[in-house]
Amino acid sequence: MDLLAKSIVAVVAIIIILSLVYYLVEHFGIGGQVTEQQAINLVVSDMENSSPNAQITVTNVSPSQYPGSWHIILSVVYNATSPCPDFYSYSFDYPKFGFVYRIEDNYTSSCVVHGLSNNSNYIIAASPVAITRVYSFPSAQSYIEKFGYSNITANAEFLTNASIMGKNYTNVWVVKYSSPKSNYSEVFYISQIGGTLIANYSVPN
Repeated sequence: MDLLAKSIVAVVAIIIILSLVYYLVEHFGIGGQVTEQQAINLVVSDMENSSPNAQITVTNVSPSQYPGSWHIILSVVYNATSPCPDFYSYSFDYPKFGFVYRIEDNYTSSCVVHGLSNNSNYIIAASPVAITRVYSFPSAQSYIEKFGYSNITANAEFLTNASIMGKNYTNVWVVKYSSPKSNYSEVFYISQIGGTLIANYSVPN
């Protein structure tokens, strides 16, 4: 092997080694302490790259039980404006386990609100749960069947006080299903505790 070829091989080897060192330092904290903000940024960035359409929120950060790492909890909502959002809580111990997470809570998935069945005291604390709760109601199913699941946008708003059909209520969710293929929307009022249907009616778009 002539001198030029040896030089090229040496340069390539150095580049590979430097790239590996940089990757290990950035992603696993090898060679230096990872700050809380660095850990948050890296974990959130990885989640955003793997699930670009998900809604990602950091809900808690604390020193991990593993020295030099951070325990990070994210709430992650997939398909947030569909009739059936999937809503999870993920925890990371970074950099100890890299970007591998564990599921802390599965609030909704496959159009089911987990924990609500036969629990009249279940508290609906987030909009994805309220939207998924409404999915099971007959008028919601009829709307979906008529206009198509993929053509429906759902949103939810929490009201501490609401006047519904002449009666006053506290702590209710109002969920609205709309579709560009429809000239009306379906509106649902449900209780925060237990997800009981209070009222449902159609409104023109």
